[in-house]
Amino acid sequence: MTKRGLFSKKNLTVLAVLLLAAALPFIAPYEGLASEILIFALFAMAFDLVLGYAGMLSFGHAAFFGIGAYGAGILLIRVYPSVLLALLGSVLVSSVAAFLIGFASIRRRGIYFTMVTLAFAQMFYFIAFKWTALTGGDDGLQGVPRPSVGPLDLGPEINLYYFILFVVVISTAIMVRVVNSPFGSTLQALRENRNRTMSIGYDVDRFKLMAFVISGFFSGLAGGLYALLQNFVPLSSLYWTTSGEVVVMTIAGGMGTLFGPALGAFGIILLRDVISNYTESWSFFMGVLFMVAVLGFRGGIIGVLRDRLKVQV
Repeated sequence: MTKRGLFSKKNLTVLAVLLLAAALPFIAPYEGLASEILIFALFAMAFDLVLGYAGMLSFGHAAFFGIGAYGAGILLIRVYPSVLLALLGSVLVSSVAAFLIGFASIRRRGIYFTMVTLAFAQMFYFIAFKWTALTGGDDGLQGVPRPSVGPLDLGPEINLYYFILFVVVISTAIMVRVVNSPFGSTLQALRENRNRTMSIGYDVDRFKLMAFVISGFFSGLAGGLYALLQNFVPLSSLYWTTSGEVVVMTIAGGMGTLFGPALGAFGIILLRDVISNYTESWSFFMGVLFMVAVLGFRGGIIGVLRDRLKVQV
C-alpha cells in the first residue's frame, strides 16, 4: 500500500472510529452503557443487510435477537458455562430461525413481507411468555452467568466491554466483506430493480434468503452478547418494540451503509439514557428527534457526515 493510500481519508476515518470505540467506556456515563451501544450497533448493522442492501423491511428481527439471547442464556445456565459455546449456540439457533422465517416470508413483498415477519416474531414472543419452565416467562431468564474466556475474566465491566468490542470489530469486518463482494452487489441490484435482476438470470429469492440468514446470524450474536451484559434475558428482547428500535436506528443513521446504522445506535442509545434521567416522557422526545432526523436529513447521520463534513465512510 502506498503512503498516500495508507493515509487516505477512509483509512483515517476507520482509525478514528476504532480509537473512539476504544475510549468509549471512559466517555460514556458508565461502562455498561458503552457495551450496550456496541451490541445494538452490531444488531443495527445486521439489520441493515436486510433493509439497506436487500430492500426488505422486516419487523421481526427481534425474534433473532431474542432467540440468540435466550439460546446463549439457556446454554450457560443449563448446559455448560462457556461463553464461546453460548455464543456459538446463539448464532446457530438464530440462523435456523432466520432460515425458517425467511423461507416462509421472502416470497411476499412490501407490507405483506413486513407483516409476516412481525407475526413470526410475536409467535416466538408468546412461546417465551408461556414456556415459563424454560424461559422464565414474564420475569425473563434470570441468573445468566458470565464465565471467563480462558484467562480473561469477564466479571469486570471493562473487560466485558473490550471482549464485546473485539467480537463487534471482527463481525463488522466480515459484514463489510460481504457487502463489498459480488453477493453484496447483487443484493443492491435486486433492491433497485427486482425484475431486471431476475431477467439477467439471478435467483432473487435465494439471494434474499441468504441475506436474511446472514442478518439473523449476526442479530443472534448481538443477542448472545446482550445476555452476557445483562446477566439475564428480558422477555422484551423478543417483543416487536425491539424490532422497531432497530428500524429507527438504521433509518436515522443511514440505510445501506453499515456504519450509518451503527452511528444511529450510538446516538439513540446514548440520547435515550440521557433523556430518561430527566423525564419519564423520554419516548416522546425520542420520537420528535426521530421525525426531525428523517425529515431533515434524508440520508441519515451518515449522509450529513458525507455531504457536509466530507467524511468518507
